[in-house]
Amino acid sequence: MQCGVACLAMICSYFKKDKSMNYLSEQCFATTEGVSLLAIDKVASQLGLETISGRVSVNIICNLENPCILHWNQNHFVVLYKVKKGKTFYIADPGKGLVKYNFEEFKKHWISTQSDGEEKGIAMFLEPTPAFYEKQIDEQPTEQRSFKFLFSYIKKYRKYFGQIILGLLMGSILQLILPFLTQSIVDVGIKNQNIGFIWLILLGQLMLTISRTAIDFIRRWLLLHISLRINISLVSDFFIKLLKLPMSFFDTKLMGDLMQRMGDHSRVNSFLTQQTLSIVFSLFTFSVFSIVLLSYNWLVFTIFMLGSLIYGGWLALFLRRRKVLDYELFEQQAINNNKTYEFITSMQEIKLQDCEQRRRWEWEDVQADLFNVQMKSLKLQQTQEAGSIFINELKNIVITVVAAAAVIHGQLT
Repeated sequence: MQCGVACLAMICSYFKKDKSMNYLSEQCFATTEGVSLLAIDKVASQLGLETISGRVSVNIICNLENPCILHWNQNHFVVLYKVKKGKTFYIADPGKGLVKYNFEEFKKHWISTQSDGEEKGIAMFLEPTPAFYEKQIDEQPTEQRSFKFLFSYIKKYRKYFGQIILGLLMGSILQLILPFLTQSIVDVGIKNQNIGFIWLILLGQLMLTISRTAIDFIRRWLLLHISLRINISLVSDFFIKLLKLPMSFFDTKLMGDLMQRMGDHSRVNSFLTQQTLSIVFSLFTFSVFSIVLLSYNWLVFTIFMLGSLIYGGWLALFLRRRKVLDYELFEQQAINNNKTYEFITSMQEIKLQDCEQRRRWEWEDVQADLFNVQMKSLKLQQTQEAGSIFINELKNIVITVVAAAAVIHGQLT
């Protein structure tokens, strides 16, 4: 709902003069319905920007020198900041980030009418005047946040996190011992036909498995204790900040948006308490087993490292697209929450006005849009998983073949 304000902030930033979203939102008198092109035009003029707005053809857009604001999909504003050879259009979308479209995709989203035999869309061109750089506007500086702000919630539980990390290290060491025990069963027990030694090693493996399971149970209890407290702290701080905001803030936010932000605190909590520890554990395990592989055979180690790098590169290819879809999903879920909330709380008015069917159709339209975004997310996830599984399995097969050949030639036991 702040897309027009965000576009104006991007234009100001392009011309080397940053303006805060809060200030621009107040000047534009943004509401839950967003802002109009007229409101953006008035505020831009107040800032010292010269504006020209109207319906223009694609040919004019292709010759732009500075970024311009476009009316997108008849319900949204974006910034067009670059056109490459009249075929590729680079868009800064407040809801999706930096996206590029081909000619047909661009026309589909932007074109709104046809006049004089030409397809046209609405655009606003902005140029800075000397007044834009001379005007000094008194506005409160925006507080910059970093990951230090998030990790401040962890500091209170350093003792528990230390215990969890210690448990992870112990689990990794126990997991490291298992391959050597399996090797000794084959190389010593089976080769020498020593059944007593085999039973001893199997008993040792059983004890290691029980120890790893116990450590994992303790780690999960500690994580539950920490995650619950951190989640309460996050939501409580969110409420504290929300209650300090002026009434005008709630004129620009939908109820569903606020509810979705509260729900997203669980993702932040998961990142702090689970995913961060999982990354540390994975890096430690990766390093340990890489050393083990290198001690056995350098060729197997090289194949393992090469396969892991390709695997990581494949995942990195999808990060940007997943980020865009995540923004889309958040926006659609917020709209869905808001429609559901309105539908339930306005039941009496709906019945009095006899508009049950229309409101139900509106809710179903939102569900269809949400389903489409979820379908796109699932397709991307399946494509990523298919490539990941193929790369991982191919790496394992090649390692198995190389290791078997090394055993045949006497290079490995």
